[in-house]
Amino acid sequence: MLNDFVLTINQLKLKSKSKYFYFYGVMKNIVSFNRAVQLSVIIFSLLSLFHLTVIIGIIFFDLAPIKLLWGGKLKKTDELIKFEIISLVVLIFCLIIVLLRSQSLISIFINFSRVTLWLLFFLFILNTIGNLIAESIFEKFFALITLILSILCLRMALEPT
Repeated sequence: MLNDFVLTINQLKLKSKSKYFYFYGVMKNIVSFNRAVQLSVIIFSLLSLFHLTVIIGIIFFDLAPIKLLWGGKLKKTDELIKFEIISLVVLIFCLIIVLLRSQSLISIFINFSRVTLWLLFFLFILNTIGNLIAESIFEKFFALITLILSILCLRMALEPT
């Protein structure tokens, strides 16, 4: 009886692993791990530069495109700058996670980076949905970018360690 139970559990583990490796194989054919890392680094860097430009525009030039950013929901410049700073910090964190996963930085955090990339995948899926229902066309454009980032994060998360 116990042997049958253990056998059944081992069969379930094997089936779930085979589904995982099938999905990994499909993702591997869509985009290679190195290309996913390269594209993620480029996109996260460009988005960081974008948010940094918005922050500089607000602080030094008193330009606050409130209607264009954050779905047009923010009302004050103070709110906008807080959200932009948080976005910049999160993007830099994402960039570090990608570099950790690619082992360009310290390789002891590889498992942490893999789990974090799974979380980022789900976050970017939700962000894509949020961008699609935003009021401004500018925000809706970012749905494409967040969808691409979600696919790239999924690809990097699926890579075996």
